[in-house]
Amino acid sequence: MKPAFQKESDFSKTLKQRVREYLSQDANGKFADFSVWIKAVALIMICTTLYLSILFSSVDFLTRSLLVVVFSISTLLLGLNVMHEAAHGNYSPKAWINRILALSFDIYGISSDLYVIKHTQFHHNYTNIYGQDGDISETPLIRMSTQHSWMPIHRFQVYYTALLYSLITITWPLSDLSRLVTAKIGTYTFRRPPAFTIVKILFWKAISIYLTYVLPIQVLGFGHAIFFIFLFHLGLGTIIALIFQVAHVHEDAKYERTEIQTDWFVHQLLTTADFSTQSRLVNSLCGGLNFQVMHHLFPNVSYRHYPAIQKTLRELASQHGYRYVEFPTFLGAVVAHFKWLAQLAQP
Repeated sequence: MKPAFQKESDFSKTLKQRVREYLSQDANGKFADFSVWIKAVALIMICTTLYLSILFSSVDFLTRSLLVVVFSISTLLLGLNVMHEAAHGNYSPKAWINRILALSFDIYGISSDLYVIKHTQFHHNYTNIYGQDGDISETPLIRMSTQHSWMPIHRFQVYYTALLYSLITITWPLSDLSRLVTAKIGTYTFRRPPAFTIVKILFWKAISIYLTYVLPIQVLGFGHAIFFIFLFHLGLGTIIALIFQVAHVHEDAKYERTEIQTDWFVHQLLTTADFSTQSRLVNSLCGGLNFQVMHHLFPNVSYRHYPAIQKTLRELASQHGYRYVEFPTFLGAVVAHFKWLAQLAQP
């Protein structure tokens, strides 16, 4: 059964109205401006250049390894700043432009069509609701909420969770195929995409397999190619997972099943936390995902607006008696995340 939220509160109505008024004063409205576009184009060009350099430049093993590490970092920035924003349609009012940018997901083996279903339709609508939000209930090996049944292996989850996180990007293409077959996110069944979309998903999977495995093995040899592939994914998967998970999985977050006692906006505020919002560098690198509260409240607004929206949110949350959780640093958020996992490791 889908969760039912309460009637919209005065807090939510006032917040929406003030954000609408703020956005109406911007020439580009809620969408990306020139600086966001420049960053997106630069990241796409950097990632393309690094990929070609790794395969076809005449460099030694150590230099190629360093190029792979830089490529992994660049891909991380591409994912946070371009892929994720495009999936939410935040670059342009023209849907086809956002879809083209979202194809960067598909080139890396992650279906943009399935990502929209998993991330925007489930995670954003039903944040921290066990069984509906795949981000906290997709694997039985990590217990992230009290709603999750305890198993003996969870006693050790603090030690192996980081390892599982590091495998996320390398196993995601297979997870996509599993979702396509089962048509399930968490415990909820979704409508399987039409035949044309399924063919498109499989086509891009084939392209990705060629670019990720076949071509590197042909050019670099099997051993070197496999080493570089794992080197590329090791840090990438870990950091991406942590950026998303620390915002929702910690002691101060709220977890639900289906009977929600608040409206949707308040629910997002109570289930999400920010980190490092005072750092312009972190904000630029993360594509605004350090402002996770703002992103969950207004997922279809470009991240360039989040600092301004935060000021309004702080004021209204204080007036209406709602808590707003923010970790001063990313490291502090990571520590809080693993402390919570340690608590849930017990029966």
